[in-house]
Amino acid sequence: MKPQRKIAVELLEIGNRNVGFGEFTYQLGAHLAARAAALRREHGIRFYFIVPRGFKGCFGPDVSYIQTFRPIRKLLRFYPGRMDLFHVTHQFSRIKYMFFARRNLLTVHDINFVYEKSACKQPRYVRAFRSRLAHVDDLVYISQFARADVGKHFAPEQPDRVIYNGVAGCTRAAVADLSSFGLPEHFLLHLSSLQPKKNVHLLVEMMASLPEENLVIVGNWNSAYGRRLRERIDREGLKNVFPLDHVTDAEKFALYERCKGFCFPSLCEGFGLPPVEAMKAGKPVFLSTLTSLPEVGGDCACYYSELTPAAMASATRRGLERFAADPAGASERIKTWAGRFNWERCVDEYVACYLDLLDETNG
Repeated sequence: MKPQRKIAVELLEIGNRNVGFGEFTYQLGAHLAARAAALRREHGIRFYFIVPRGFKGCFGPDVSYIQTFRPIRKLLRFYPGRMDLFHVTHQFSRIKYMFFARRNLLTVHDINFVYEKSACKQPRYVRAFRSRLAHVDDLVYISQFARADVGKHFAPEQPDRVIYNGVAGCTRAAVADLSSFGLPEHFLLHLSSLQPKKNVHLLVEMMASLPEENLVIVGNWNSAYGRRLRERIDREGLKNVFPLDHVTDAEKFALYERCKGFCFPSLCEGFGLPPVEAMKAGKPVFLSTLTSLPEVGGDCACYYSELTPAAMASATRRGLERFAADPAGASERIKTWAGRFNWERCVDEYVACYLDLLDETNG
């Protein structure tokens, strides 16, 4: 019988799948749990999932659970159980490391705070990130861009590797009925958390120069930025912009299936989940040329080389015309490209990473 090796995985964001951290932690947990029995049998691995209150047991009986309450999450770094490996799944986790773990692994999604935070706030974020780096032994980045960006600003010395996020594709069985939303027959789509870095105000302004098209925007319209966007839509009398609040997974996939194209002129992305989701549906995507987006969009995406409303409208129009010239062929090429980003491959690579680190620790 193989000796038991304990791996703790922090999954505290699983309750919020409308953001990237939430989707990543949920998918990682679900796919690891599906393999847990085989990994225990073949490699002696026992998983301990750290989950928020109310989520104990959510991934089935083949893994153990450490349920924690928000006020005491920081204290879990002193959890008395000896772990062979602790995986911190993102750089803002309340649990920076486990003191009694033989090895600590951190997945870095981005360092957007370097670009987003004001001059007075940025030093605090920089210090906090340096502190995280000082307490981990190994790093995983979700893109080559994220790896290069961290190297440029922080020059960490830990061993690292790049593991691309998986992206769930939509299945016909999962697609929901959208008739209650009152949407036009044809529309472009944007889906995000509606933060300023997503540059959605440029899409709203773009639609004044693209009167023949419609745009559906899905996100948190109760945020300060969302409220400002709604005010702008009303003030400018834009009848071709349709706001939607957060939608279910089935509704999201239905929107990808229905849309003519997906627009995402973001300023900061460590990976860029929504564009790849749209590409998995075979739809043309329109991206900024910034940060990781050219890496995940590749040659199959259209790009906003100039982030002004008029230039973006022209680029969108040209991209839609190119797609319409060969929709079946273009859609198939887009799907093929997006197919490389799947959760099975992602979790395969995390499992390989865990095994490598465990072997090095025991070696």
